[in-house]
Amino acid sequence: MIMKRNFARLVAASMACVMMLTACGGGAASTGGSAEAGAAGSAASTEGAKTDAKASGTGEKVVTIAQTGDWDTFMVMNTTNAGADNVNELMFDRLMVINTDSTFEPRLASSWETNEVQDKIIYHLNENAKWHDGEPVTAEDVVYSAQVASSSEYNYLRRIRMQYFAGTDDTGCETAPDSIEVKALDEHTVEFTLKAPMDPSIIYAMVNRDFFIIPKHLLSGISDADLVNDAFWQKPIGSGPCIFESTESGVSVEFKANKDFYLGAPDFDRLVFKKVQSSNLLSGLMSGEIDALSGNTQLPLADWEAANNTPGVVAQSVPTFAYQYMAMNTSRDYMTEDIRHAISLAINRQVIVDQLLQGQGRIAIGPLPDDHKYRDQSIQPEYNPDKAKEMVEAAGWDGSRELQVLVSTGNEVREKSAILIQQDLQKIGIKTKIQTLDFPTLLTNARNGEYDLCFIGSAGSVDPSESVPNVTAGYMNNFTQLTDPTLGQVGESGAKEITFEARKEIYDQYQQELFKQMPMAFLYFTNDLFAHSDKLENVREGAIDYNINKTVWTWKVNK
Repeated sequence: MIMKRNFARLVAASMACVMMLTACGGGAASTGGSAEAGAAGSAASTEGAKTDAKASGTGEKVVTIAQTGDWDTFMVMNTTNAGADNVNELMFDRLMVINTDSTFEPRLASSWETNEVQDKIIYHLNENAKWHDGEPVTAEDVVYSAQVASSSEYNYLRRIRMQYFAGTDDTGCETAPDSIEVKALDEHTVEFTLKAPMDPSIIYAMVNRDFFIIPKHLLSGISDADLVNDAFWQKPIGSGPCIFESTESGVSVEFKANKDFYLGAPDFDRLVFKKVQSSNLLSGLMSGEIDALSGNTQLPLADWEAANNTPGVVAQSVPTFAYQYMAMNTSRDYMTEDIRHAISLAINRQVIVDQLLQGQGRIAIGPLPDDHKYRDQSIQPEYNPDKAKEMVEAAGWDGSRELQVLVSTGNEVREKSAILIQQDLQKIGIKTKIQTLDFPTLLTNARNGEYDLCFIGSAGSVDPSESVPNVTAGYMNNFTQLTDPTLGQVGESGAKEITFEARKEIYDQYQQELFKQMPMAFLYFTNDLFAHSDKLENVREGAIDYNINKTVWTWKVNK
């Protein structure tokens, strides 16, 4: 029997079901994370957030993690912001995490298995896991979290990840109140039922990378519709290695160590997560004001050589699956398939990698790097400006038209890439105008189709299905505004296959169709340029989903 959260929800859901059906199809508007962050920041105390790594005169071990990007909310189901994930990662837990070698590590789930036909996944929770208020983490918390994530009353921004579970539609939305088939078998065992037998690694990789567990005993009395704005998120209570203390909006968040953390007590006493300008990262590491960089924060390339030669600083370049691309607005009648191919052909990706990345990256022509086991090797990068110019002329391009190019502020490589690509496109007769926006505004414009070309990135994945939602009609991060369902249907069909051979055939087809339609110009895969103070030991740079924050409790801190 599927567990129900509260009586009020049942009444509301029965009245709202028909009205919400269209929204659940992927067209629902985002509730917006940036306003949430402002509320949290203004309401919470800022007393502790002003502490830095050198300010503790009490003998405490204080670790300071720096991030250049913003975090928009502490509500873990109301963001697609990697910066917010890095903060929330310290407070909340997933069931498991994925390593860069495609293996998985336990978090709240100490073990897991599938049934014989592979249509059910059973997770066994760590019996020592507790919420920060001392209450145990139970299977009912996982059930509740899954119900919220699929709720028709709540717009979980990564809901499409829930689509593989029985009781949801193709967008991951429940088909009836609490219809997602997840149940507690006992206090520490939870079972998910899939729509069809499939390779469980897909579920592990795709769902659990985004699916945080939240406390039922503190939130179940709140309707799903009101959940995002509840005061709980101003001072959240999770089960992770750090306990929230205070924040200064847009500046810092301060935590104390969770000494009862079920995987082991952190070696530090306090942790400060702060926003730092990119140009100040290396100097901060050298002075001791910064101890480590956050998972999505890179050392500036201009500082890379110096960092490698600076005593007291540990630097490492790690190849990743993360890629950068330039989305092309397919809803514009002048952005035809031929023009999109011409734009891709005109881009000198190798110059970007060699000059802007200083060789710390790889060129991209699709969402999978060359060494990925699912990569279709028949598709190879091509730089041919002469051919591109011929295609532009043949298409009857209006040379007076000026394409709007959106780039987020604070990303030096993207900004410089935009300039290089602007020059490349000028050579084939296409004019562009670069507009820099803060990242939340850029996301809004991209989702609304208010652009021609837009620089964006993705964390990538060991699983090829990662990019499918971004080209699936109706999905909120379908920035290219594709309405053709072909790509989404082909990509999603691969998730339903169990064997590697069957999946490889489908994902080759997906990559070929992606190349044919060319809704985005893939640019390059990045290396993560990690750095931390040698004050920290046992830091696993890039080992777990390219995010060092995921193992902070294992760090050894030398004062």
